[in-house]
Amino acid sequence: MAYQFAGFLAPSDGEIINSSALPAESLIRRITTPFVGVGIRLPSLVGMTPSADEINALAAATGIAQAKSWLYLAYDTWGNIDSVYALGVQDGKQFGPIDDSNSQTVETTFVDVMARIGVDAKNALQFSPFVRGFWAPQA
Repeated sequence: MAYQFAGFLAPSDGEIINSSALPAESLIRRITTPFVGVGIRLPSLVGMTPSADEINALAAATGIAQAKSWLYLAYDTWGNIDSVYALGVQDGKQFGPIDDSNSQTVETTFVDVMARIGVDAKNALQFSPFVRGFWAPQA
């Protein structure tokens, strides 16, 4: 079964999210492993490749841009990683957009962009917020 994610990931020790700036179907979750921070799932952006300007505007509006490092990630997998689209900030410096769907390089690209927010290769490839059910609506 395929798994798709589009949204923001940010290590942060404080509350940085302005939820009123998010689309209605968005989900916000605290992340405790492999880093302490926040994630925002944006279902309306799954399968999309928004421009850097669009991502930066949403990051600013939501407050995620206040984090020292943050990542916008669109990720598709069907057993193996099929595609990665990423843009973010690492230690205050912007990177991306990075767009890779080459079966020979996409896993390395995914590991590389996850490293920019402090996630090592092992934890990137077994990223706990991508375990089914993590983003399920909560009562």
